Amino acid sequence: MAEVSAVARDDKKAVMRPMAVMVAGRIENSRSYDGRRYTQVLAPAVDAYSRPQVVEIRSRARLGERGEEIAVQCMLGGFQRRAYEAKDKSTGEIVRVVPIEHTLDAIETGA
Repeated sequence: MAEVSAVARDDKKAVMRPMAVMVAGRIENSRSYDGRRYTQVLAPAVDAYSRPQVVEIRSRARLGERGEEIAVQCMLGGFQRRAYEAKDKSTGEIVRVVPIEHTLDAIETGA
């Protein structure tokens, strides 16, 4: 299991890092690719009528076993995909769309 932390200690004060998020949920699947682990986490639904969120966390170490509930501090990141043109259905105008891909990297402490 990887130890994770998103809190920086400075003069005995806990400070949350910018872009740090806590992800809590159940591990649905895990795979390795190019020396990294990619873990799919199913977060609990907000209420009985909404769908649960699914995210994928990239890490060096295994975060847990399938079915295990975890809470992991992550750094939120992202990048732009290739732009494309699309037609706005309400106005008929051609607009340029630039998709954004989000990433979550586990904050791992060395040990």
